[in-house]
Amino acid sequence: MKQFFLLPITLLGFCICAFAQAFLPSNNVQSKTPTDLRQLEQHFQAWSKERNLEEEKGWKWYARWLEEQSSRTNADGSLSDQTELFRAAIEKVAVEKSKLEKRSPNWMPAGPNDYARIVTSYIIRGMGRINCITFHPSDPQTFWVGVAQGGIWKTTNGGASWLPLNEGLPILRISDIAINPNNPDEMYASVGDYAYLGISLELDDRKRHTHYGMGVYKSTDGGRNWSATGLSFEQSSEDASLTRRVFVHHENNQRLLAAGIFGIKISLDGGATWTTISNEIVRDIEQHPSDPSTLYMATSTVRNLEIGRSAIWKSTDFGQTWMRLNTGIPAQSTVYRIELALSRSNPDYVYAIATNRSGGMYGLYRTTDAGENWELRSTTPNVLHWFDGNRDGGQGSYDLTIVVHPDDPDKIYTGGINIWGSEDGGRTWRIASYWVGAPDRVSIHADQHFLAYNPLDQKFYACNDGGVSRASEIVLGDESATDDLNAYSFQTDWEDIAGGMQITSFYRIGLSESKPGDFIAGTQDNSSWLKKDGAWTGIIGGDGMEGLIHPENPNIIYGSSQFGNISRSTDGGNFFRNISRNIPDDNEPAAWTTPFMLHPQNLNAFYAAYTNLYKSEDGGDRFFALSDFPRTGQATSSFAISESDSNYIYLAHRIVHSLDEKSKMWRTLDGGNTWQNVTAGLPNDLFFTYVAVDDDNPLLVWVVTSGFSEGQKVYRSEDGGNTWENISYNLPNIPVNCIVQDPNSINNTVYIGTDLGVFYSQDNLREWLPYNEGLPNVIVSELEILASENKLYAATFGRGIWEGDLLLESVNTETPSIVNLSAQVSPNPNDGYFQLQLDGLPINVPVAIEIVDIMGRRLLEKALSISATSYSEAYDLDLAYGLYFLNVKMGTQRKVVRFVVE
Repeated sequence: MKQFFLLPITLLGFCICAFAQAFLPSNNVQSKTPTDLRQLEQHFQAWSKERNLEEEKGWKWYARWLEEQSSRTNADGSLSDQTELFRAAIEKVAVEKSKLEKRSPNWMPAGPNDYARIVTSYIIRGMGRINCITFHPSDPQTFWVGVAQGGIWKTTNGGASWLPLNEGLPILRISDIAINPNNPDEMYASVGDYAYLGISLELDDRKRHTHYGMGVYKSTDGGRNWSATGLSFEQSSEDASLTRRVFVHHENNQRLLAAGIFGIKISLDGGATWTTISNEIVRDIEQHPSDPSTLYMATSTVRNLEIGRSAIWKSTDFGQTWMRLNTGIPAQSTVYRIELALSRSNPDYVYAIATNRSGGMYGLYRTTDAGENWELRSTTPNVLHWFDGNRDGGQGSYDLTIVVHPDDPDKIYTGGINIWGSEDGGRTWRIASYWVGAPDRVSIHADQHFLAYNPLDQKFYACNDGGVSRASEIVLGDESATDDLNAYSFQTDWEDIAGGMQITSFYRIGLSESKPGDFIAGTQDNSSWLKKDGAWTGIIGGDGMEGLIHPENPNIIYGSSQFGNISRSTDGGNFFRNISRNIPDDNEPAAWTTPFMLHPQNLNAFYAAYTNLYKSEDGGDRFFALSDFPRTGQATSSFAISESDSNYIYLAHRIVHSLDEKSKMWRTLDGGNTWQNVTAGLPNDLFFTYVAVDDDNPLLVWVVTSGFSEGQKVYRSEDGGNTWENISYNLPNIPVNCIVQDPNSINNTVYIGTDLGVFYSQDNLREWLPYNEGLPNVIVSELEILASENKLYAATFGRGIWEGDLLLESVNTETPSIVNLSAQVSPNPNDGYFQLQLDGLPINVPVAIEIVDIMGRRLLEKALSISATSYSEAYDLDLAYGLYFLNVKMGTQRKVVRFVVE
């Protein structure tokens, strides 16, 4: 049997294959699997040219991933080594953060503070993707969820409020959580996102990084702190350790089982050391409800390569030995993925749902004698399709789950895009949820990753791309709902309970200058969100991308979805009209996140960049081209217009490996009449992710890059791009996603957002300092500065929007400094009763405090009357379980203290 985890290139070929096959030409479906990004891009481009993507389904999440990969490959488009990212992540949580010379960033959550209000019929509300849920062995109100990008969250009140449990986790991608049934404070977590197994683990960008894994982590204090086990950072060359399931033995808590891309491993010493039992690539393992030593395992086929097989296995000794069952499921090529479910009322009933090459349903299998004999119960309808089940295709390689009713072994429910159910053991099916909403007839969010039943509260739980929902009973409906939503309403009473988790993945954010605190932000798979007067609304649809609010008239708002679909509202966000259709050449390549902005002085002028830069002088009704770049297939990744002289524009074209087109940097000094290529001196084999230009000096410009090339991260030019200086200095070898300059800074302070948080540098520094204290250990997609409020906003990919302070040197020097203030909450944790102690206060300066929860909701605001340098007061507040931020404010400065309520 081959040692798969020692063969990274082979495994990566398999991972690419699972998705690439869907986009290979039909007459080439058996051809050799693509092995680099160039081939993947070529196949997808050929596939998409023959189809109308507005009508086609199943491509968006692949395109989303492909776009992510485009900026993290090596120079030749081949696989890159993620080791540096892992090492930097570990160092970040292990080493005390550098002490800032001037002030702490004082990061606080800025939202979203709950599910967004939905005003359009085709959007179903959601917070973010949740991969798994684990229940407390005896307390029905306590359970944990693992979030794709947002870490581990715990509730002790049935989902009314949540606490993040991520201290010590180097990355926040979670696939499974295991609880010691005899001691729930002992926990294990699979750190990595197994939902994207089937995509190359090691290619390069789109600010998503869902797939990289770091093995199994352990906590002995209920999740307050985490540390690596012996199954961690297990890589050979480029390979990552992706773990699908983790189990703790019911009698011996030192005995563990972990399963994933590496196969099956067992530990007999609480995770310190691990022994390999099997090298099969594992998709699912399910445990017998009354005999915990009995396990069923589903393994995966490696299509078009001579490794791997789709099969179902059984163990009766907690995974020490395995027997392959005779199921009738094809072992090679035809079946890609299998998910399993056991009946609680009759555990001899085991169900298996299998997917075909296109992600649709291959068949539903069942055994009623504990695996001895299996029957193919049905192959239709295609319960993994988007609509009525009468068409091919689906997303079974990405979202697939199945559960059996606790009382009736013939009742089953499966989740793909929608939820379907059967009351006769899988012979016939009816739809139970639908991914498209209608006014007052909203169903559950799309893309089901985990269905589970909690016997303690007797409810079903569904984890999907929108969060987690629960219901006392799943009521089957009728597929006619897919024909006329306005005349049909599903009867399952779903309760969404992710509204207290800050887990939304944001691509971009646009701030309001006239109404500080308002903004528009684009989310992955949950549309664009508009925060207006404290309320959040879901707008536009699709994957939300770039957005902006007119700096003087907040009723004018621009938003967008993937690949440059730009819309404008003139009534404050109530109605949006597509303006990208007004671009003269609407066939130009557009970036996944297409950049656009207003003219710095003429706010009626709107710019949007596809391959070429287009300008509208009436807000988007009519456009004309400002450039005539070669139509080589390159899209613009970023551009910047000088505020001091708008004739100076800098524009970056992204690298396209499939076309052998390197990155390019362009400059115009006359508003677009003539353009010069100023790429010389920049690493054009990397992805140029962001461009920024100085507010006062149009010749001072910065460019940042993604990828994993040591020492090639940030570049600066003082002569408009004629020459470039590498100012990467001491940055770790991680992707840099964005850069912004503080316009009030006397030292030219710039901030960068990376895959591991925020860093800053200045003219008088030749290094980058971390600016992460209090910020979750998460990807920062974009940074924006609200100079009038001295605030820095971070759009994170998995932990919502965060608000931080700018460095103290950018604050008016006449304002007394809060740097020397000491603030303490004790005890911490507490139950809502605590003592606040302030020391080092400036005399006779107005001070206020506020208490903010993890969602950014302000629960207490109070002005303090203080005439001394110290202040102490006891508080007795009715606060729910969770994480809170006590904010001591003095003008635009503040000091933040985090505390936990248990």
